[in-house]
Amino acid sequence: NFPAADYAEAFETASAAGLGCTVHAGEWAGADSVWAALRLPVNRIAHGVRSIEDPALVEELAERGIVLECCPTSNVVLGAFESYEDHPLPRLRAAGVRVTLGSDDPPYFGASIGGEYAVCRERFGFDDEDLLEITRTAIEAAFCEKTLKNDLIRSA
Repeated sequence: NFPAADYAEAFETASAAGLGCTVHAGEWAGADSVWAALRLPVNRIAHGVRSIEDPALVEELAERGIVLECCPTSNVVLGAFESYEDHPLPRLRAAGVRVTLGSDDPPYFGASIGGEYAVCRERFGFDDEDLLEITRTAIEAAFCEKTLKNDLIRSA
């Protein structure tokens, strides 16, 4: 366990230099780790799915527009959630939390971005518009030039 707070100075330096910041929290460690992450200058949180354990935290994430990089397959394979049906991604989205999809460690989990989109459609019942919104969120949250983001959104 490597608490992100131990690296606060590095996060501050990166943020001050104009870099986007993301931090790993709320996968194995619970909602408290996400609260700790929110004390850092982050734009995104890798995983963050255990935020669902604290309604005030879910509300805070939604209000601040913090993006959660969700990886349902790895969460289920590792046992963070027993099944896709238990995974909180649909509830987080319904509460207004911005989410993207990630494959985590593809060779280890047998996951892919396309596979995660399929999970969202087949297991969570997401339709094309839901998946397009997730894609737009990923583009908006990407750490790249604004002109590239705009070009990608126009083509999405």
